[in-house]
Amino acid sequence: MKINFTKKQYRLLLDLVYIGRFVINGIRTSDQILEEYEEIQQYVYSFAKKMGCGDLVEYNRESNMFYETNEFDKMVMERYIEEYDAEVFWTELATGLAERDVMKGSTGKDEIKPEELIMKIWAREEEYNEEFYENGLDNVKVDMK
Repeated sequence: MKINFTKKQYRLLLDLVYIGRFVINGIRTSDQILEEYEEIQQYVYSFAKKMGCGDLVEYNRESNMFYETNEFDKMVMERYIEEYDAEVFWTELATGLAERDVMKGSTGKDEIKPEELIMKIWAREEEYNEEFYENGLDNVKVDMK
């Protein structure tokens, strides 16, 4: 099978490959890396110069690998990954606190239906979302006993 990309499509593909690999392997230690994602990234990056993106990806002869340029790395991080991380932070914080609150309020004796539990969590999560939207972390306290 052969897939053809315009230069514009290839440029967008670089962003997707970078972000995908960052999410999949960026959190792993070197002994946990999923090599198939590294390989596909290298393959896609190998066409960068030919597709007019030599300013975004460069080849290193010593390692025999392609790497993002600092400019490309910084641009993708600032434009997409930092925004995504910030959104995930607030979502996970609100969800985690809501689940904690609802589960703390449940005695275990209560036979609560899963739908009711979810609705309680969502309602509490919305309260946290409103609080964080208005005040950020200003009112968050952690009791480190």
